[in-house]
Amino acid sequence: MPSSESLPITLEMPFIKDGMVRFDVNIHPRRFTPYFACETIPLHPNLESAVLLALLPAMRQNRRLELDQPVSDSFIKNLDALSKIFSSWYREYHPARIHSPNTYAATTAGVGRVGCFFTGGVDSFYTFLKHQREITDLIYVHGFDVDLDDWPRRQAISAMGQSIATQTGIRFIEVETDSRKLFRAFGHWGFHGHGFALGTVGRLLVGVLDKIYIPSSFAQADLMPWGSHPATDPLFSDEALQFVHDGCEATRVRKIQAISSHPVARAHLRVCWERVEGAYNCGRCEKCLRTMTSLYAVGALSAVTTFSAPIDPERIRALVLRRESSRKFARENIELMNENGLQSTPVYQAWKHALNRSDFVNWVLERTRKTGRKLRRSWQKRIGKNPGKA
Repeated sequence: MPSSESLPITLEMPFIKDGMVRFDVNIHPRRFTPYFACETIPLHPNLESAVLLALLPAMRQNRRLELDQPVSDSFIKNLDALSKIFSSWYREYHPARIHSPNTYAATTAGVGRVGCFFTGGVDSFYTFLKHQREITDLIYVHGFDVDLDDWPRRQAISAMGQSIATQTGIRFIEVETDSRKLFRAFGHWGFHGHGFALGTVGRLLVGVLDKIYIPSSFAQADLMPWGSHPATDPLFSDEALQFVHDGCEATRVRKIQAISSHPVARAHLRVCWERVEGAYNCGRCEKCLRTMTSLYAVGALSAVTTFSAPIDPERIRALVLRRESSRKFARENIELMNENGLQSTPVYQAWKHALNRSDFVNWVLERTRKTGRKLRRSWQKRIGKNPGKA
């Protein structure tokens, strides 16, 4: 009996059922049936979107993709180049093997509309405001950065989008999908999966948009192998739809500086991924604190209404900056505060303290806090089972 690695992955055209675009992807021995839904505009099922859904698992398992219906010729050629780049970054992935006996020459619909993936964060606001005269549509995907069952956060994001649409005249497209579990089954979401996920959603908008901007995650000097990258994102394109990776020319603090004076960003900036009931931004996590610090450094924090509490230097001092990206953001904030003469402030001193703490002390703090969290959870379970003994 042949091994699963030797079996091809045969792709079928996605179909519409109950108002949703549904896929049936058999990646032996597992089967995935992700859906994509949108109430704003109709999505357009196509084989190119199915290829992007299946490409990551095919490369991970070194399996051939079999296509029995026509697919865009230039799209397939672009994916061949993309897979070679991707497999050179990550040795656990292999160059794509796509068997497509029937291809066609894609053409643009020329609808004159330009989209931008948008979360309400610094990167997406920067790209949106930079290209505001050109962008006609913002695209938010429920199920990517916010869980599908996190209804308070999802409702807040929908309200944000509708408010921005009213203020700016753009169209806010909300897409819902459970496809993240497929990408996570064959790689890390950040390093491997989320670029393919954005490409899949984008391809479902062929005929609706001519071009889609993907906001950058990193500045040019900080680029590294990552799921969304200026070398790979444009390769989701063909003549029917152009993808543009945008914003690498600016660091995170410079992006914040650029958007800090815009009323729309001040009213709707969302950077927090913490799941805190009723909170748009928690104001306590590392990502919130570093964003608040950049806004504070340029004198704009009090004008940004999405952070309900003032910046707390003691919470900054308590941060454990183990990842190099976190340490880099801290150094950028310190440099920005230096530029604005804030060296004597408690916020500046707190970031210096957190950044200068030794790796050993950071390790001890991390271990101590992890142990404390385990003890608290254990105690809470114990109280729950025996409330009379508390």
